[in-house]
Amino acid sequence: MLGADGPPLDPSPDEANRWVVEELRKGVYRDEPSLLERLLGWLREHLHLTGGGPGPGLPPWVLYAAVLAVLAVLAVIVLRLVRPDARRTLHRSGGDGVLGGDARSAAELRAAATSALSAGRWDDAVVAGMRAVATGVVERSVLAESPGRTAAELATALGTHFPSQLTDLRRAAHQFDAVRYGHLPADEATARQVVSVEAAVAAARPVYPDPLGVTGGGP
Repeated sequence: MLGADGPPLDPSPDEANRWVVEELRKGVYRDEPSLLERLLGWLREHLHLTGGGPGPGLPPWVLYAAVLAVLAVLAVIVLRLVRPDARRTLHRSGGDGVLGGDARSAAELRAAATSALSAGRWDDAVVAGMRAVATGVVERSVLAESPGRTAAELATALGTHFPSQLTDLRRAAHQFDAVRYGHLPADEATARQVVSVEAAVAAARPVYPDPLGVTGGGP
């Protein structure tokens, strides 16, 4: 701040703070009402909430309830507009499927899962174990290669060929998603379950339904 006819003033910190507060209190800085103030004014005008309006005065809580209702409607509209983008983002985050671009063979993934299990790295054992399942069934031509196949889709597809392992496969898929995408740590029991179901699927003979209703085994 400058003096009227003199050099610039040199106020103390307290004085400078007081000047700023006094300056901001001037009406010139409050010409434009806030969005909330505009909303309240609109509601007062249309709902006749002022005592001197054309309608009877209403208690203040009615005004606040009306504001909350309007905000709720706006929130729903925004969520509906944003949700498709959010779904696309989520789909991209898991769009690489259960393998996630891992090019290792089933034997290599199985060895990695066993090694992680021995070292107490439960998360790694879960991920490598489920990927060993996915790669192993492709190598055995039980399922066609599908890079975008999710763990849940894998479990469902394998239920036809390995019905005895369907429940365990679904549990393993859920545990894989929890570790891989939910960032939830696995425990020892979870890791051992995934490695165990992978071994069971690898050792089992797949079932191939016949179009005539007769089922038969495969390699």
